[in-house]
Amino acid sequence: MSGSFLPWWRAGVVAPLILSASAFASAPEVTGEVASGVWSSSRMLDDKHAVSSNRAKLKLDWQASESLQLNSEVWALSSPERLDEKREDAGVNELYVKSSETVCAPALGKKLVMWGRADGINPTDQISPSNYRRLTPETTDQRTGNWGLHLDCEVGAGKLQMHVLDRFQFNDVPLEKTPGVVFREQDPDVRPTVAVKYDVLGSDADWSVSVIDGHDLFPTFAVRSATPEGITLGQHATRMRMIGSDFTIVRGEMAYRGEIAWVDFEQSSDPAVARRQPYTSAIGGAEWYIGDRETVSLQGFWRHLRSVSSLSNDPLFAQVQAAQALISNELDRDQYGVTLRYAKPLFDSKADLDLFAVWTEPRNDWMLRGRLKYALTDSWRVSTGFDIFRGPQDSFLGHLRTNSLTFVEASYIW
Repeated sequence: MSGSFLPWWRAGVVAPLILSASAFASAPEVTGEVASGVWSSSRMLDDKHAVSSNRAKLKLDWQASESLQLNSEVWALSSPERLDEKREDAGVNELYVKSSETVCAPALGKKLVMWGRADGINPTDQISPSNYRRLTPETTDQRTGNWGLHLDCEVGAGKLQMHVLDRFQFNDVPLEKTPGVVFREQDPDVRPTVAVKYDVLGSDADWSVSVIDGHDLFPTFAVRSATPEGITLGQHATRMRMIGSDFTIVRGEMAYRGEIAWVDFEQSSDPAVARRQPYTSAIGGAEWYIGDRETVSLQGFWRHLRSVSSLSNDPLFAQVQAAQALISNELDRDQYGVTLRYAKPLFDSKADLDLFAVWTEPRNDWMLRGRLKYALTDSWRVSTGFDIFRGPQDSFLGHLRTNSLTFVEASYIW
């Protein structure tokens, strides 16, 4: 499908720019960041320590005319995050043209789409992929956008978002090296993803309902070849359908948040592809604003697997299925737990402290994440922090223990 998308994508981008050249309204606004840091570990589930990481991003916002806008964000880095062990990489996070005065304000190109109103865990946020191997203080810097057509329509009291996405990209997940196992990364050529969300911003409450018909962002393991010397695993895109909803209600110094998603998978007919477990996931809680400075958030969550596949009698495929359950958090029929966040500005708001914790049962695994950002000047920033993962090795958070780390990073922003 991507081949059929390219010609009209180019036409959709180039033609409006040419037509709008005579109606140029403002000069492009260029912002960026250059950062360099030292990390006690990588996020690759390996034994590397004292890792350096350097990254840069450049963002351009151009109001080409009164109705036409061009947005782009590109990045480059030198950091350990690739399975082929190359440190240097570069790419595009966003690149799209938007016509704000046209019906439904269409945007064409690559755009970041993030859904969900819960704090830290968002079951409905399943459109734009994440690179969980990337060494960045902020999780938003691990995200990248989706190529396609993006619509934002005024309908009644809310807005109807529609996304038709022509290209698919997996999440990049940490994979522990196993002797005799080779993993091949390749984003598949699959049917377009369609995502629709009706979002209402009200005086009493904000809420939305959403639907996705596409493919799961977490790769499904598939055995591509097996020899006496070892096996080769590839990535299979499992068809996924999601129905979700979220809300936020503010009452005085408190905000109540909730989010729920019902997810179904269409299993592959290929016996060499791991099985996926359909699930329902819900999270909800409250956020307290203490004065105008401190914030405390407490949530409870629950994840229920509606069906559980039995392990194969073949030892090889049983191991592949167990590994799949570990990376996609499909280990227990019922998983439940709590999240806690504490945030506070410090030093006359020159610094920001943020602590976030997750504890889950029935495997008693947990994580604690801390961040402290300090503004030396308007442009210079220093960030430091830590990630701690604990629990049994066969638990979702516990198997990430090797990725526990501390870091310090300096950045220049303009």
